[in-house]
Amino acid sequence: MTLLLDFIRKQIGWCPNANRMAIKTRAETSSAFGAGDRLVKNPGPAGSDPSGKPWGWEYEHTQRGTLIIAAVAAVILIIIASMLVFGPVWVTVIVAGITIVALAMFSTLTVSVQQDALRLWFGPIRLIKKSWPISDIASVTTVTNRWYYGWGIRWTPRGPLYNVAGLHAVEVTLVSGKMFRIGTDEPEELKRAIEQAQYGGNPAARSKG
Repeated sequence: MTLLLDFIRKQIGWCPNANRMAIKTRAETSSAFGAGDRLVKNPGPAGSDPSGKPWGWEYEHTQRGTLIIAAVAAVILIIIASMLVFGPVWVTVIVAGITIVALAMFSTLTVSVQQDALRLWFGPIRLIKKSWPISDIASVTTVTNRWYYGWGIRWTPRGPLYNVAGLHAVEVTLVSGKMFRIGTDEPEELKRAIEQAQYGGNPAARSKG
């Protein structure tokens, strides 16, 4: 049986236990930072990525704007019902189009932290996106937004807010002194990911700094 598996692996590069081994490897990697971490080592030789650069640390999380989706979906249903009863009117068609575009743009918020930059984008089509170099970030803290700050892209006394749901966020202060907030349902994880990127994936470097 072992000889047969070795032959298959050599011929097509596939191993029946590859998936099990990959799951085990991912579990061992994630355990280095504790349960719930989304910091993942890039593949490559020890201490570097495939290009030979030092290890990068990556985090990516998408939050769904459930209430925004429900509200926009309700408006769309009302418009469709109106068109079925009264017939298509150009005003309702335009409103329906705008509503659908708004749903596509603000239905989700994805935040990505990599070794070089903090990035975010709204919706699956990424019409609205922002990025900041990690080297420009001075500090990050977890915060709770006021309920009236709302969702979408809003201006607050603490700078711009990018949010699709909930009140939790991280507040990022840049070296220039400017601040902004990113809404998230994983504030601690996002904060930790940004700090990991700041210190090259070495948690001990933060305490030494």
